Amino acid sequence: MQRRRISTVLLAICVGASFFLGLFFQDVFAQGGLPEWAQGPRLGTGEQQLTPVQTYHRVLQDLKAKFAGDLPADIKLTYGAIRGLMHSLDDPYTRFLDPEEYKELRQENEGEFVGIGAALDPEPTKEGYIRINRPYPDTPAAAAGLHAGDFITKVDGKSVVGLTVEQVVQRIRGQANTPVRLTILRPGGQKSFDVAIVRQPVEYPVVEYEMKDGQVGYVSLMQFNEMADSKLERAIRDLERQGMKGLILDLRGNPGGMLESAVDVSSRFVPPDRPVVIIVESGGQREERRARASKYLGGKYPLVLLLNRHSASASEIVAGAIKDHGTGTLIGETTFGKGLVQQVVPLSDGSALMVTTAKYLSPKGTEINRGSDYRGGVAPDIEVDSSATDERTKGPQFERALSFLREKLKLSAPAGATASAAPAPAH
Repeated sequence: MQRRRISTVLLAICVGASFFLGLFFQDVFAQGGLPEWAQGPRLGTGEQQLTPVQTYHRVLQDLKAKFAGDLPADIKLTYGAIRGLMHSLDDPYTRFLDPEEYKELRQENEGEFVGIGAALDPEPTKEGYIRINRPYPDTPAAAAGLHAGDFITKVDGKSVVGLTVEQVVQRIRGQANTPVRLTILRPGGQKSFDVAIVRQPVEYPVVEYEMKDGQVGYVSLMQFNEMADSKLERAIRDLERQGMKGLILDLRGNPGGMLESAVDVSSRFVPPDRPVVIIVESGGQREERRARASKYLGGKYPLVLLLNRHSASASEIVAGAIKDHGTGTLIGETTFGKGLVQQVVPLSDGSALMVTTAKYLSPKGTEINRGSDYRGGVAPDIEVDSSATDERTKGPQFERALSFLREKLKLSAPAGATASAAPAPAH
């Protein structure tokens, strides 16, 4: 019964898409024919009018009967049809996840996966390459000598040009203790080179932190998964015990993640019960998510939020909330501009539909999602462009954030006060 309800909803979404209605393969083939519920609008101009499901079934049968080559299994053909349907929506965030892709998504949200341990930029370069944002510490990628800024041009000898980042990630990941060969082009290098890496279980670091001179705490938050808020709190509490007087929260390269995690993290820096994000459903209904009192850290020290053009989604929720409420200073670049909410609808064969259901606005109602003119995102209070020398705690963006906080702390310090030396970095 549940399967029929899911299929009926999906049929309503897909009517008019003709061939791509392979979304209903489970009911079609499980029942040995067309299900009774597939009586919808009639399509076509010939004498025999077909429903969308009948059209798909007919095409599949004709392929089997007449195609000269070797056909993939029915399930692969159906998944391909569904992906074609997703492509026709002109929404890169509404997509179909086969069972392996959906498993990987759940692993990411839980904080662990099998791969090489490198964060990738969310979009290919203009050449179609995939840029490594940074290798995670103590991972196969770091051990293999990959650097932030390296470009992946091939995976196992096959070019990545024309592929999405998600498709490249799927090629890189695999079974534990199996090798993957990456072809790397390093900035400033004349030739690419191959690196063989053995896949291993990798835990997302999620948070890295340390104390900098001048009692400025630094926290890098790399993803908004189920553990992000609790790990962020532990990092900040540890820095407070070390005498932190100011905080840099680094969201550069953070691609986002879970909405609830973004609300939790925002609640650390936004006073209780103030709006964090406005969610606008497709029908126009608006819902405010408000800061949770139990999360608030009290605003005891000045805050800088570091951003770049690869800070996206949940990162932009946090940035928009802090900017609109004036509880911190944003330094860096305008963010990516992904202001859409996706809902994951699991299907009974282990696959899932990730569908855009709403958009979100900052607390003051500012549109975050970028349009066809590429305008959108959250603009910084102090703009500092990315540099080839930018790393977590090196380069002009970080140095500007550090100098801003040190100056702010110096101006607010009592006369005659001096800053003590910071303890060793804590990880």
